[in-house]
Amino acid sequence: MAETADKRFKITYCTSLIDCKDRAVKLSEQLEKDSSAGCLLVPAEGGVFEVEDQGVLLFSKKTSDRFPEEGEVQAIIKNIKDGQPLDEAQTNAAHEAGHSGGVLDWIYSLFRTPSHK
Repeated sequence: MAETADKRFKITYCTSLIDCKDRAVKLSEQLEKDSSAGCLLVPAEGGVFEVEDQGVLLFSKKTSDRFPEEGEVQAIIKNIKDGQPLDEAQTNAAHEAGHSGGVLDWIYSLFRTPSHK
């Protein structure tokens, strides 16, 4: 895919990880279907799998030490659209998608101020 200005989403994926490209293609297809917006796939190295929406980093494998769960990126987008700050949208989407962040996420949540609508 050529880089063009009309792409809303960008998925950067590692070419040396097994299944990484397949995951990127599948997520790209889902995002394009759900949002009717273009998605740019960018091959990279170093174990990266990152999803950006107009330059905003929605998901990073390096930060979370995992791939996104099914529907997690879409849930992040929805949560942001509903007014949640990015970090809260990410945490809530992970829980909605079935990923439990464990004790560290719980401790981190104690110091976060809840968003008010």
